[in-house]
Amino acid sequence: MKNLLLLLLALSYCSIVVAGDKKKPKKMNVLFISVDDLNIHLPSFGYTSVSAPNIEKLKDQGVLFQQAYCQYPVCGPSRASFLTSMYPPQTKIFSNGPHVTDTRPDAVSIGKVFQENGYWVANTGKVYHPNAEDFEWDAKRTLKMEDNDLVLHLKGKFEKEYGPIDNEEKRKAWEVIKKQYQDDDRQGKHALPLPIKDGIPLEDDLNLATFSEWIDEASYGDKPFFIAYGFHKPHVQYTAPQRFFDMYPLDKIHPEKVPIDDWNNKPLIASWKRYEAFEDIYFGLSSMEARKRYMQGYYACISYIDDILGQMVNKLKEKDLWDNTIIVFFSDHGYHMGNHYLYGKVSLYEESAKSPLIIRVPDNKNNGTSVKKTVELIDVYPTVTELIGLSNPTTVEGTSLVSLLKNPEDKNFQKVALTYAKRGKLMGKSIRTDRYRYTQWGEDENQSELYDYEIDPKEYMNKVNDPDYTDVLKQMRKIYKDKVTEANIIDIKSK
Repeated sequence: MKNLLLLLLALSYCSIVVAGDKKKPKKMNVLFISVDDLNIHLPSFGYTSVSAPNIEKLKDQGVLFQQAYCQYPVCGPSRASFLTSMYPPQTKIFSNGPHVTDTRPDAVSIGKVFQENGYWVANTGKVYHPNAEDFEWDAKRTLKMEDNDLVLHLKGKFEKEYGPIDNEEKRKAWEVIKKQYQDDDRQGKHALPLPIKDGIPLEDDLNLATFSEWIDEASYGDKPFFIAYGFHKPHVQYTAPQRFFDMYPLDKIHPEKVPIDDWNNKPLIASWKRYEAFEDIYFGLSSMEARKRYMQGYYACISYIDDILGQMVNKLKEKDLWDNTIIVFFSDHGYHMGNHYLYGKVSLYEESAKSPLIIRVPDNKNNGTSVKKTVELIDVYPTVTELIGLSNPTTVEGTSLVSLLKNPEDKNFQKVALTYAKRGKLMGKSIRTDRYRYTQWGEDENQSELYDYEIDPKEYMNKVNDPDYTDVLKQMRKIYKDKVTEANIIDIKSK
């Protein structure tokens, strides 16, 4: 009897030790995906001729925010803003030049927060503007492209005309051509649609290879991971494998015509000369055939990155990580493809300021739904930290969207989005509510715009001087002043 009692005590002790040794459940992984220059030309926003099945699947398995807006429609200031959850006047970044680490050394980026909370943090592609990190990654992509986009495109054309470069004569001829194009002008002084021969790895293929290697080898070890993944396309040049260009025959592309009087009641300061980078494109006059070529290249790039996104999702599922990974997918800003006779970014209109934002949280009962309320990209940071259960630095200014993930129609959530864009030394500022947009250039209220999206979703009718909108204009100017004042506060208080 005594021996039996001792045995029971021993077994009881062992069970306590085993229970005490059990590790806490590992926190959710985060795949933080930003796309460069992706606009809302996606099926979810009515552009059904664009093929993006994997973005659509992610939307169906997450929550789509239909009215998410950047804080500055250029990659440098936009990224500085959403990575710190601060407005441009607070980051003091209004161009691609300076870094937040210089202008606001007290700001703490989202990657640093995750690293300081025990996450394995890695980056492939451009998420942070180059050299703008306030910490060191645990891993980064090291793979390099063999040649730049333009050289790869020209090589394909050379081989199509002359055959493989398999003898000394053709090699010398190709080297002469290649040396003329060592710089493919990635900032787009000239915008070019560049189909590439299938099978040649491009920038986004190298990002995928790096991501797949990390997942296959479980490089994160026992830690949860925060992977910042940046798609390069559809940023200029419009480079994608030939098979994606083939998906969009030119005779099947039908650009929407812009009313000839679109700019009759808009302040001309709202336009800019980005169209000069596009062949046969002029402000107010554009070759429809040229526009089709650029749309073909842009859409090919969308389908190209969509294909890669599908491979990423399959890799997570293959390694049993899908059910334990939060995915955030969005663009740093939008992009014009001819609407308002504009091309590129840096405008305060919808196609430049709006970003397609999808947040996928495993087992969220509202996955597959959409949020129609207005939100900002600075809200992504505090949303992800709340989902994980992390505290925010006091400099975080955004508002968590978790309440909308729980209830897409949350009546208590009301927000105004604020976006900036400069014209020389003149600053334009634009606010977006659920229904209206008010934009003002500088301090002159005569240089302003008011749009009612309920009756004018394409922004063709500026209602600033419409007597029927006197009360709306007065209300929007009051909201504008309050929002701009809020965003100008440098010493942000803890919320």
